[in-house]
Amino acid sequence: MTLTSTLPKKSVVGDNKAANTAATFTESITAPDIKLEDFISFRDYIHEKSGMYFPETKMYLVKNRLGNRMNQLGIKNFKDYFYMVKYDTGMKEFNVLMNLLTTNETSFFRNMPQIEAFTDEALPKIMETKQPGSTLRIWSAGCSTGEEPYTMSMNIMEKILNYTSYNVEIIANDISLEVLTAARKGIYHELSLRTTPKLYIDKYFTKKGNVYHIKDIVKKLVKFSQINMIDSMKMSLIRNVDIIFCRNVTIYFSDEIKRKIVKYFYNSLVKGGYYFIGHSESLHGISKAFKLVYFKNGLVYKKE
Repeated sequence: MTLTSTLPKKSVVGDNKAANTAATFTESITAPDIKLEDFISFRDYIHEKSGMYFPETKMYLVKNRLGNRMNQLGIKNFKDYFYMVKYDTGMKEFNVLMNLLTTNETSFFRNMPQIEAFTDEALPKIMETKQPGSTLRIWSAGCSTGEEPYTMSMNIMEKILNYTSYNVEIIANDISLEVLTAARKGIYHELSLRTTPKLYIDKYFTKKGNVYHIKDIVKKLVKFSQINMIDSMKMSLIRNVDIIFCRNVTIYFSDEIKRKIVKYFYNSLVKGGYYFIGHSESLHGISKAFKLVYFKNGLVYKKE
């Protein structure tokens, strides 16, 4: 999950959010002006509710992304739209707001060295501690349209030949209802499979027209749900996790919120569990609780 327009976009099935985002920038020329005080109201509310933080240098992003929505609703100024979002007790418009402000960039087998560190190094070490009948629990936090957890599912089926002897649970969540809907459908364009080995495409996907449907056997291991990462109640319910993937999700959160989220992850992991973050991310200044492990294919954090 990323929040800047300069970063690449995720391929999203169906409505094709990447294309919609591009259209947003074209159409948002007519977006109304936003006053600094209105931007700050939005920024602080978003931070309070989601942990995401927009500095004043990103005021144009908020203006552009929300301008089209305001036009759709016939709302003429940002103050009125802010009140609509804030006082919508059902939080429906807030969910729309999150969809507008979060840009999702992903693909299957994204960052292959990290995937190899997962399948060839972390996963075998975790499985050394397991007996048939025990639970293997993996968490894809900020899963977007499902490419990451489905990649894990396919790799588990390939690398653990007797995986059916274990209770495999892949927990996948995101704050955006839109991307979760796409993830559950499991229908992808070729761009999402650009780094996927042909073996996996042939074995785990069915091509229908110009899209690829992921097979039910892959879906079976993954459970999708909506979670706001600053929701301490929901985050605290996820326990006994062996491996956590949270890549490029918290980089746009404030440090205060980031520390809380990383602490949730630490508490969720079993002793000896692994925590994967984006290859350009670091926990420096955020947490000293983890041990940095130097795998052949990359750096991974471990709970000792």
